[in-house]
Amino acid sequence: MPPAKPDPPKLSLTAVRQRSLSVPGCRELPSTNPTTILSFVVGLDEQDSKQLARINVFLQSGTIGTSRVLNGTVRQTFRRNVTSLDTVGRLLRHPEKLVEIDNALVSFDDNKNATVHQQQQSLKKQAELAEVGHCILQVEKEKLEKHLSDLMVAAHDNNINTDKKNAFAKQKPQQPQQKNKEPPAPTKPVKRNAHSNNETDDDSDDGSHSSGESSLDGLEFQFSLPEDVMTQVDQCLRDIQKLDKIVTGVATNGEGTVFLYGNGGVAYTPSIPKALYQKLRNLRNTNLKARPSYIAVGTKNRYFVAFHDGTADWKAPKALDRILKKCISDQKMPRSVSFGKTFDTFFVVFHDGSWQYQGRGIPESLEEKLEERDCRADLMTVNLGPEGEWFLKAKNGRMWWNEISEELDGEINDILDSGKYLHNMDFGDGGSFFLSFHE
Repeated sequence: MPPAKPDPPKLSLTAVRQRSLSVPGCRELPSTNPTTILSFVVGLDEQDSKQLARINVFLQSGTIGTSRVLNGTVRQTFRRNVTSLDTVGRLLRHPEKLVEIDNALVSFDDNKNATVHQQQQSLKKQAELAEVGHCILQVEKEKLEKHLSDLMVAAHDNNINTDKKNAFAKQKPQQPQQKNKEPPAPTKPVKRNAHSNNETDDDSDDGSHSSGESSLDGLEFQFSLPEDVMTQVDQCLRDIQKLDKIVTGVATNGEGTVFLYGNGGVAYTPSIPKALYQKLRNLRNTNLKARPSYIAVGTKNRYFVAFHDGTADWKAPKALDRILKKCISDQKMPRSVSFGKTFDTFFVVFHDGSWQYQGRGIPESLEEKLEERDCRADLMTVNLGPEGEWFLKAKNGRMWWNEISEELDGEINDILDSGKYLHNMDFGDGGSFFLSFHE
């Protein structure tokens, strides 16, 4: 039997080389295997030499290695199964950075003139930052171990294939590419008619509910957040992608963002509500049943988190507190919880699609939409924003939104005009937002 023909490379040599020409400060380096591996040095346009990095593109497997020097040691991170030239371009423009914890984070050299209270607050902040650094390093350790395991499996498979004179290439689906943009300038809220991904709004599910929830492995994201949060969120998404996990939920209030991924995984930025931060930090080594299944965060330190074991935790106004206690007592976890403009404003969707809201900050246009739909008990999700924004999703897949900023309105139009479908949207302070959508 003649040996099988090798699979075509996942990345085109000509296309990658052409894409590199458009990247400032990027120069191709000589390679020992120029037909299968392309090497580049990037960051030549930066004054800081620490920004220099070497990028190795393995065309056949679609693996991209980023090499940097940290504390006199060369360290390399890997992105596997890359097939998109956009991803190649992004990694050349913004090569992945290594994680280093500043010694100052664990230093006890405090200002001698500071008060005891100031020193305590400073140490508390440093401890929180060190904890975040530990989490990130743990993720890096896990992904390096996984990469080593994958290489060992691949080597074993190659040996078997060589013996049999027959090669088979294993492929994994490419994870969705995350998108982001610069933080928004202040914009005026605009009112617009509600949009939907479906043409009709009847009482039957007609299978349309699954169209919104079953494509999580194909979700893409568009978000506009404060600059420091933007960096943290992008790092969370990269780490989740490198672990080959699927994002199953996102919640933001602008200052902080939480991601649920895989089978009970959770990633979060430092500035989520403090009580929620402590709760999640204590769950690191717990089993699946004790890990989050749903999270909602609002401004004013409000939050709600449900766990796989049927328990929940929250900080909410008294009226919502009574409602949630009854839900937990009846063992009927709500589908969604959201927090509005004022502390007393909330909207909860129950397990059967019925709902209840209360508070001075409920948008009038949302009330009108609910009445227009005859107050049907068929809701999946309702999200409220701190500036009166709202998003409503029904069981049949239809969605409505209103009171949003001009920037968010433009982003939604671009997504819909490209033929893609919205999955969810959440809102935060200062006009910030987080959109998820799919093909």
